[in-house]
Amino acid sequence: MNEVRFVRTLAVPLAIAFIFLVFTPKLCERAIVDARKRQVANPVKPSPSGLVIQSSTPAPDRPANVTYPAGLDAARVQYLIEIDSTFSAPMIMTATAGAPITQVLLDRQYIDANLAPTREGLINVNGAVQASDGWRVPVAQRKFVSVDSIRDAGDNRYDLWIRWRWEPTAVAAPLLRKPVDHHLKAEFAGGDRTWVLARYVEPPDSELR
Repeated sequence: MNEVRFVRTLAVPLAIAFIFLVFTPKLCERAIVDARKRQVANPVKPSPSGLVIQSSTPAPDRPANVTYPAGLDAARVQYLIEIDSTFSAPMIMTATAGAPITQVLLDRQYIDANLAPTREGLINVNGAVQASDGWRVPVAQRKFVSVDSIRDAGDNRYDLWIRWRWEPTAVAAPLLRKPVDHHLKAEFAGGDRTWVLARYVEPPDSELR
């Protein structure tokens, strides 16, 4: 009787040991094989090395019918236009009686009844300056949209028709909820990598719309 009890007692740990020694390695091996199969079926793409630069500025439109001369492209044109002082000059409005920006500033309590800037106005309106005729506030900035067409003007000069629009500042957003496209015509001169904005044939207008 004691021998039977001893055998039963010993059988339980032996059975557990047999399971761990025989079945567990096979299960682990199968899991490793399945994982390798999944890795082959769905390879992980390596991350790009080096410095990756992402810009918030959208790339300019590239109409299919525009053919650029060597060394000039939409990105180069955009750069030369946007650094030009005429194009980059912001739209400025003075807070005077009847000016469109005045009511917006009053509603936000950025100016007082005398049309002078308040403490909140001085904190929240970037780029504004006090002048003899009143408080001058930037309301919009020109933004390049695309090159619509190019014409060879000869002698390494090209006329470009360019589309742009106003982008209102935060304080002036109520004045320009749906900006429309404006146009200008500019002459570019040079060759290869030496292109410059030579002049405006039709300069950018200053109408806020």
